[in-house]
Amino acid sequence: MQLALDEEFCQEAEDILRERKINVLTNKKVEAIIGNHKVSGVRLSDGEELKADLVIIGVGAVPNVELAERAGLKIGLTKAISVDRHMRTINDNNIFACGDCAEKTSFFSGRLSRLMLASIATAEARISGANLYGTCYSNPGAIGVFCTKVGERALGCAGLGETTAKREGFNVILGQAVGLDKHPGSMPGAVSTKLKLVFCKEKGLLLGGSASGGTSIGELMNVIAAGIQSSITAYDISLFQMGTHPALTASPIAYHLVNAAEEAIAALK
Repeated sequence: MQLALDEEFCQEAEDILRERKINVLTNKKVEAIIGNHKVSGVRLSDGEELKADLVIIGVGAVPNVELAERAGLKIGLTKAISVDRHMRTINDNNIFACGDCAEKTSFFSGRLSRLMLASIATAEARISGANLYGTCYSNPGAIGVFCTKVGERALGCAGLGETTAKREGFNVILGQAVGLDKHPGSMPGAVSTKLKLVFCKEKGLLLGGSASGGTSIGELMNVIAAGIQSSITAYDISLFQMGTHPALTASPIAYHLVNAAEEAIAALK
């Protein structure tokens, strides 16, 4: 989860798991899977043994480029098929590649990206399909939009988190807001929502956002992603005209996106 979310959101997810009696072990690794023809446990790096009926190994994914290699297509540094901005393979304009098997670049830096998400793959598929009939669509690069649910709490991010943005070399300003997702707070089903927006200090451009709260978090991340792709700034967001309803959204005078942007603008000044 730390590949996508800043530490405070990861900690929130970990706390929820612990509340549900799920034991989370960190800074340890599995040295051996124990069992005779059937798993009975695992041995950790500190010598501790844990009983287990089932072991799930999640070590990521690599592109399947066997067919492309047989066709003589160029394979890039990330071991995916090299493509241009129009999703054409580099050494054959008549062949297109998209999805997890195609090499990606970051929307923010232009450098190679290893993101593998359905939202990226489907966008690339639409670009490829359109360009089969004439080159007209261009891939802006991978933004990265992610959301999940831990217990009853939803968590999500779009674009760059604070940690990732700093690692990419951006000088960042943060805007944060905490409040209920319905108004007034006594409305049935109201859930506290925490939002953190990341802006580039020089121009106030939106680089990313992270949030935790109710099920509305998923669509909130999509709104933030749309803003990133449109090069929206903190000033633009502060003037955002939103549709609100007591049972559906936060109050228009305490709207998370606007309040977080206004906090960032105060810091920019």
